[in-house]
Amino acid sequence: MKLKKRFIWLLAFAALGLILIAFLPFNTDPTIEIVSNGTTVSGDATEPTQLEDITEDITSYTIAHNSTQAHLTATTRTFPNGDEMIYIEAQTDGYFEPITMALPLAGEAAIQYTADTPVPELYPHRKARKLDDPLSTTLRYIENGDRSALFGTAVYFNDISHTYDNGETSRVVEFQRESPAVSYDQGWKLEIEFKPGEQQFSTWLMVSKDSLIENEQLFHHVHAVAADEMRWVTPDTLYSHGVNSIFPKTENAFVRSLVRQSGRASAVALEQQPARIWENINRHQFASLEAARNEDGLWHSDYTSTWLERAYDFGPEYIDTRHNDNIFRSQLSRAKHFGYNDYAEERAVYADFLIEMADQGYTIPAGSGYYLIDYFNMERKTHASLNHALSLMNYQYDAFRHLGDEKYLDSAEAQFTALLHTGTGWVNDENTIIYQMRPDGTMTGQDYNLVTYYDLLYTKKLRQELELAPSAILERLIAVKEQNLNAKDIPVEGTLDNVEQFVGLIE
Repeated sequence: MKLKKRFIWLLAFAALGLILIAFLPFNTDPTIEIVSNGTTVSGDATEPTQLEDITEDITSYTIAHNSTQAHLTATTRTFPNGDEMIYIEAQTDGYFEPITMALPLAGEAAIQYTADTPVPELYPHRKARKLDDPLSTTLRYIENGDRSALFGTAVYFNDISHTYDNGETSRVVEFQRESPAVSYDQGWKLEIEFKPGEQQFSTWLMVSKDSLIENEQLFHHVHAVAADEMRWVTPDTLYSHGVNSIFPKTENAFVRSLVRQSGRASAVALEQQPARIWENINRHQFASLEAARNEDGLWHSDYTSTWLERAYDFGPEYIDTRHNDNIFRSQLSRAKHFGYNDYAEERAVYADFLIEMADQGYTIPAGSGYYLIDYFNMERKTHASLNHALSLMNYQYDAFRHLGDEKYLDSAEAQFTALLHTGTGWVNDENTIIYQMRPDGTMTGQDYNLVTYYDLLYTKKLRQELELAPSAILERLIAVKEQNLNAKDIPVEGTLDNVEQFVGLIE
C-alpha cells in the first residue's frame, strides 16, 4: 500500500556554461533529456512503482565537470486521468552556471492566471505567527490549445539539520531565496541557477492534456488552499515556515508540517466540489503522505520541538497523536472517494497502536478509565490535552463502527469513562474549558476555541450512531463551548450532521 520513501537529491551540471534540458512532462513519458554542448547525457531511470492507480517514475542525472558535480532528479507521478505531478529537485557542489529546462508548450498561453499576494488565513482562528514567512504564495496557471500546467514556487535552500549523539536527526532546512523560474521566450522554460552558498533547489508542476482549472474563480480557490497545503512540496514532504520553537532555529527555517500535509482543506474540497484539479491535488496528497509514512505505519515528527524538549526531554523522533488522527482520517476519506477499497483496513493500524500504548501505560488514569497522552517517544509520558484525548477516543469509536472489533469499542469506552470521571473538572471558574491534564492529574491552560468544540460534537454524533447512552456531562461541555463561542462572536459552521468536515480544524 505504501510508496517507498524517496529522499533522493540529484544535481544538474553542464561542462561549459549552459545546460539545455529538453523536458517532456506533457506526455506519458517522464524522460528528461539533458544536452550539454550538443551531447546528450543519459539518465538513470528506476523501475516504475505503483500505489493504487498512481504510477511513479524517477529519472536521475549526474554531470561532472572538473572537480564539481551536480545531480538532478525528476519524479513523475501519473494519475489515472493521464495528468501528471512532476517534482524537480537539484543539488549543487559548486556549479553555478544556468540550467535551462525547456517545456514543450506550443506558443504563448491563451489563458494565464497568476496569484502571488498574501491570502486570508485558511483557518482564521489559527495562532498568530511570531516570524515573518519569507516564502510567497505564488501560484501560476497557463493553458493553451493542447496543454495546461500549474506551477508552484521554486525555492533555493540549504540543509541545516542537526544530528544528535544518539543518531536522531532534527530535519530542518533554511530558505535562501525564491525564483520566478518559469518564463516564456520562444517557448516555455524552467531555469535553475545556483548562487554561491546555495545547496539545493526544489519546484513542482502539474500538467494535463485537458483544462486543469475551469475558470478564474476556481483558480483563486485553489490558490487559497495551495498557499496552506502546496506552496513548497516534494515527493514526500510539505515544507512550512518553522514555528518559533524548533531546533535548529533561524528566521528562515522550514520543517515538514504534517498538520498541513494532511491536506484537510483539499480533502473537504474534493467532497464538496468534485473537479479535476481537486482530484489531482488529493492524489498528490495521498501519494505524498504514503511516501512519508514510517515503517510502523504511522507518521513521525522529524524535527526538535524545543517546547517538548524542555518540558519532557523529547528529541526529534516522536508521534504527535493529533497529526496522525488528522492524516489517517484524510487518507481514509481520499481512499474511499477514489475507490481504494483495501485501504480501509489501514484504519486498524492506528487503532491498534493506541491500544498498545494504553497497554504499555502511556496514559493518565482517571477513575477506572484513562486518557491517552498527546505525544509518544516510547520513553516518557506527556500531558493529555482535551482535544487530543477526544480525537483518539473518537478514532476508536469510528474504528469499531467500520471494523466491528469490540476491542476498539472497549478502548473508546475506557477513555469515555475518564471523561465522565473528570466531568466538569474541565470547566474552570470563568466557565471556560481547560486545555490539558498533566501526568499528576492537575489541569491547566486555556483551550482552543473551535477544535475541541467539534471534537465534542463528533463524540456526541458517534455515540448516537452506535446507540450508546447519552451523557449529561458531554452535553454540559458542549454547552460551555457554545456559550464561549457566542460570547466571542465566533461563527460555528459545523453541525451534528456535517461535523466530520470540521474535525481536526487547525487553530
